[in-house]
Amino acid sequence: MQFPDFVLKDENGESLDSSFLKGMRMVVCFIPDLGEGSVEELCDFDSIYQKVMIRNIVTLMVVKAECPDLRAIMDKCSIRVKLLSDMDDTLVKACGLEGRATVMVSKEGEIVSSWSSVKPSGHADAVYEKVKSLFK
Repeated sequence: MQFPDFVLKDENGESLDSSFLKGMRMVVCFIPDLGEGSVEELCDFDSIYQKVMIRNIVTLMVVKAECPDLRAIMDKCSIRVKLLSDMDDTLVKACGLEGRATVMVSKEGEIVSSWSSVKPSGHADAVYEKVKSLFK
């Protein structure tokens, strides 16, 4: 399945158009809120951020939260991963998923792996293990 095109606002309220990411490998995580488990997951993905980036993979966290709330959590937790706001769950639904989920996208825009109904704790490590096996 092709990863859908999108335009979403980031933590600063600036639009990110998926056309800017064409030809890049991505890990895209969908977070349903900014509750305690979600903040833990954001921090866990931030902890693997550099290891993923070294492999030329973009990490995006798509959160059902307003842009100012995303900025506040980034500042509070020193998160470096790009946060995108999707209040209507448009992108996760377009991927055929719901709730807390993650997809890995190839340079060709294909979804090559996905997780759905994940638990926040330990998920980032599981994704990183898959990154190492798929994107050498």
